[in-house]
Order: sequence, then C-alpha cells, then structure tokens
Amino acid sequence: GRALGLHSLGQASAEGFLAMQFNCVVSSNHASVSLWQKLGFSICGTIPKGFRHARLGMVDYYIMHRFLNVQE
Repeated sequence: GRALGLHSLGQASAEGFLAMQFNCVVSSNHASVSLWQKLGFSICGTIPKGFRHARLGMVDYYIMHRFLNVQE
C-alpha cells in the first residue's frame, strides 16, 4: 500500500495536480487510515454509517485530502 501511495503522489505531482483526495477510506480499516495519514493526508470529512461492513455493520467512512508540492 505504501509503495502504491508514494507512486500515486509522485505521478499526480508530475502531472501538475495540486492535491489528491480519497473519497472513501473506511474508518474501521485502521491500517489504511494510518498509512494515508503517514503519507500526509488528513481527514476532511466523515460520512456517518456510509459503509456496510460485513462484520461490523454500518460504519463511518472518511474523505481524506492532501495538497501536493505546496510552496509556502
């Protein structure tokens, strides 16, 4: 997952995108949420009970976002 994330960030930057957003990161997938946060993404929105998990039932999902190559 990390290699894919880093590749995606690099490719998006190279193509001139200013930001990336993931529209559905399931809140109960702690490894995924943690990985995206380590790659600089932050949770910018929560969809309450938006995902039907096979074991847990309805759980929240997150919208995660980060800017690319932001010059301060």
